[in-house]
Amino acid sequence: MISIVTCTNRNKQMDNVFHNFAHQDWEEKELIVVLNGDDMDIKKWQKKAKQFSNVNVYQLPSQITLGECLNYGVTKSNYDIIAKFDDDDYYSPYYVPQAMTVFQEKQADIVGKKKVFTYFQQNQKLGIREAFLPIAGPTIMFRKKVFNQIQFPKWNSAVDKGFLREARKQFEIYTTNPYNFVYIRSAQKNHTWQVSDEKLMKKCSNLKKTDDYIPLITQQL
Repeated sequence: MISIVTCTNRNKQMDNVFHNFAHQDWEEKELIVVLNGDDMDIKKWQKKAKQFSNVNVYQLPSQITLGECLNYGVTKSNYDIIAKFDDDDYYSPYYVPQAMTVFQEKQADIVGKKKVFTYFQQNQKLGIREAFLPIAGPTIMFRKKVFNQIQFPKWNSAVDKGFLREARKQFEIYTTNPYNFVYIRSAQKNHTWQVSDEKLMKKCSNLKKTDDYIPLITQQL
């Protein structure tokens, strides 16, 4: 019923990628992992993948763009609904069920989150931020018929912006509440989106200090 596609060029994110998939409270699901880089250890990923059902791992060369990797992952999927999961964020077990409710009740073609919980690891602060895109990039979910008309641009950055700019011209975008997802700002500063924590924190509301955000952002259905 749902295909989760994750592209990554970081071996250290392996456990997080598999965990986000495995604990989704949804029976019919598959994970498509696309390793983007010649130095990625595909054998290690494939060995880990054997611990789960319906997981496939592929590898593309370093010169292939992020957008091309995402498009490749979608072409390898088997289900009608695609969920783009980032490799370094947190998706609660209820993330997929929450979005699937909207797909089913609204007959939606695109679903995501406009407001997202954001956690700053270095400061141990959690806040809610409104995405400047129609929906936040790591929360994009869509039906295959959308992809048949619109693909991710062949870029290494701003691929979500390019995809959504075209998609909103032809399809209505539905949103879910901020719960069950957290955009993680790690202390390593190795994010695709290069913006300072200080600047991002100013855009957050309800900032609070916590060393355990999971109970605060989880909303059971």
